Amino acid sequence: MTYTPFDPQPFLATTLPRIHPRPADPYEAALHSRDLAYIFEEFHLGFIEQYHTDIQTIRNENAQSTEYQIIWPEQTYYEVNIPKLQTDHPDLHQKLVHLRATDAEKILGRDHLYTAAKQLLGTTIRDYEKITITDLKKHLTARDLTTYLTPKTR
Repeated sequence: MTYTPFDPQPFLATTLPRIHPRPADPYEAALHSRDLAYIFEEFHLGFIEQYHTDIQTIRNENAQSTEYQIIWPEQTYYEVNIPKLQTDHPDLHQKLVHLRATDAEKILGRDHLYTAAKQLLGTTIRDYEKITITDLKKHLTARDLTTYLTPKTR
């Protein structure tokens, strides 16, 4: 069993131009480059997915190799021991404890958070108001929806 690492340079310099030559016209060349970029992105995603599938197979089947070794990277990270901090330093715990905004939204819901923020901000809340298109689609027909959409460009 011998694996030969893939060298992309000969493929890009020789094989690809022979299979799919770059057009001389600059507009067609731009479209050609765009198409190849999309194709390579799809290939990239497909091969990454295949890589993860292969690694999962190795793990699930506890596959062993005399030639190859997988080094599973480990990264140490730390979390605050909240119960211990609360016991040892209740004032500091009370000062620092919080919820992430996403967790608060899950627990309280958007309506409750909006109402609480509106009580604090009054009419200046308008600067922060958002409505998702997905939510609006649930209440309007496709024809009516377009009335409330504003096109933007980036």
